[in-house]
Amino acid sequence: MRDNQEEDGLGSRNTGTPELLSTLDQGILTLTLNRPEARNAMSDPMLEAMDRELAFAEGSNEVRCVVLQGSGRAFCAGGDVKAMGENPITPSKLDDRVEYQCAIQRATSGRLVAMAKPTMAIIHGPAAGAGFALALACDLRVMARPAFLLTAFASVALSGDFGIGYLLTRLVGTARAREMMFLPERISSDRALDMGLTNWVYEAEDLPKQAAVIARRLASAPPQALGYMKEHLNRALSSEFGPYMDREVRCHIDCSQTADHLEGVRAFAEKRAPLFSGH
Repeated sequence: MRDNQEEDGLGSRNTGTPELLSTLDQGILTLTLNRPEARNAMSDPMLEAMDRELAFAEGSNEVRCVVLQGSGRAFCAGGDVKAMGENPITPSKLDDRVEYQCAIQRATSGRLVAMAKPTMAIIHGPAAGAGFALALACDLRVMARPAFLLTAFASVALSGDFGIGYLLTRLVGTARAREMMFLPERISSDRALDMGLTNWVYEAEDLPKQAAVIARRLASAPPQALGYMKEHLNRALSSEFGPYMDREVRCHIDCSQTADHLEGVRAFAEKRAPLFSGH
């Protein structure tokens, strides 16, 4: 996706900072973490811009899916460890920092999980710490073969944030999540595929093209149906079965009243691909 965007000269959105780039093309909102000199380590300006762009994505009918990727050689190194050493949090500012971090993490990882639109992380290089968590917060992940995943928090005596323990537990189970958090080791792309941490692995040179194909499929899908699907999948681990099915029925019938459903039925009868308008 990075190469395609550069070649196609897509129009960009003003994020307010060069540390996050944003483009919207044919329903695909692509957010690029852009601190390559720091392996795309997170900063307040980057996260605040991501908050704004994800809020835009939630509220815009133009956006059909969100793609998250990194510039340079890494996806995201997580927190900026160098900055942590240079600017430690003083005791007098702890409460303010806790409040800020709670808000920004709900607005980024939390929004990626909850928003009624499909999200995908393109992991072309290392995803570590909170960067790993951001990737896990996306609905789908696609990796380049040389890329790897790493929890990393224990190595710098931190307990983890951006929802990583919650997300890991749901993807790989409690025992494996504990192993990964307590004893951080690099997880290769092939192992990540075997563990269910990524959906696809491609050679590095094939990743942009293959990721673009997946993103276009997501953007051309019926948005109301996918939004309800995501809601159901998010509730599946916490809801009782009866209420879950009741909600499923309501959403299923709501979808049956849409123009997209009628288009899908017509396309099936006419033996052609459907063209979903989002209505």
